[in-house]
Amino acid sequence: MNGDLFFLRQPDLFGTADSGSFVKKEPADEIQSLRKRLNKLLAKTDDFRLLERIPVTRSGLNLPYRFRNATGDEISIVFLDTETTGLSLDTDVIIELGLVRASFSPSKKQLVSIDRIASAYEDPGMPIPPFITELTGITNEKVSGQHIDETMVSDCLKDAFLIVAHNASFDRPFFEKRFKGFEEKKWACSLAGIDWRRFGFKNLKLEDLLLKSGYFYEAHRASIDCLALAWLLHVQNHAFADLLAQAGKKTVTVRAFGAPFEAKDALKTRGYRWHDGTTGPNRHWWKEIAEEEVADEKNFLDDLYPHGSDRAGFSVKTAAERFKSP
Repeated sequence: MNGDLFFLRQPDLFGTADSGSFVKKEPADEIQSLRKRLNKLLAKTDDFRLLERIPVTRSGLNLPYRFRNATGDEISIVFLDTETTGLSLDTDVIIELGLVRASFSPSKKQLVSIDRIASAYEDPGMPIPPFITELTGITNEKVSGQHIDETMVSDCLKDAFLIVAHNASFDRPFFEKRFKGFEEKKWACSLAGIDWRRFGFKNLKLEDLLLKSGYFYEAHRASIDCLALAWLLHVQNHAFADLLAQAGKKTVTVRAFGAPFEAKDALKTRGYRWHDGTTGPNRHWWKEIAEEEVADEKNFLDDLYPHGSDRAGFSVKTAAERFKSP
C-alpha cells in the first residue's frame, strides 16, 4: 500500500473493540469511571448521542479481521472505491484506488472477515483541482510519480464473486477505463441496490448511513471508504442480504428517447438521469428498474408524452453488465 491510510484517532473510551491488539488500553478503573459517568449522562437526557469510530478504520488493523466464525462455505467479495480528478469520464482520471477483499457466507448472507486491504495513488499527469484536494486531502505531491500496479489489482480481484461500490455507476466506468480485462466481473451498488428506506434510512450517503448506525470515520480516502462500507454491511446485515438478492436479479435500463423538454421535471422526480449523447446513444433520459416494473414504466412514459414507450429503449442487464458507461 502507498499513501497515509489512517488519520489520528480519538482515544478508545472503553477499550472494548473486537481487535484489542491495536487499541491502547486505559486503566480499568478509569474506564469504569468514565463508563459510569457516560451512562448516567445518557440516561438523563435525549440530547446526547454516542458515536463510535469504526473499529476497522483504526491504524494497525491485524488481518484477517474476523467479524464472526466461518461457516465453511465462504467466498470472496471486493469493496472498491475510486478518488478522481473530477466527475467527467471523458476528461478526468483516477488518482487513488482502494480495494478491500473480504469473505462472506452465501448460506448465512453475512460477511465473515476482511482479508486484504490495498490502496494506491496514481499520478494523473495534470494538476489536481483544488476542490478535489480540499475534499480528499490528496495533493499533487502525494501522487507525483505514483502508479497503480495492475498486478496488485488483478490479484485482489482474482476469483471475487462480486465487486461492491457505494456508487457503482460512477466507480465502474472510471475503473474499466483505467484497467482492462475485468469487463465480465459482476458488480453491485450499495447505494442503488439496497432499499435503505425500507430499513429506516432517509439519507443515503455512506457517511450518513453510518452515522445513523452509530459510527463515524474520516471519509473520502478510497480504502477507508471501502472499510467503512464493509463495516456498514456487517452491522446492517439485513441490508447486505438485500444487496446480494438484488445483485442476483436482472434489471432493465430504460432509455426515454424523444422526451419533450417540459417532461424533464417529471422524469427527474421519477429517478431518470440525463445522458448528453457525447458517448454511446443519442441524448436521452435513462434509469434502471427491476424486470417486473417494465409494464408500469411503459404506462408512465405513455402518459407523459405521446408514444413514450414505443420510442423508448429497454435493455435487460445482469450484474456483469450493470453500471457500465452508457
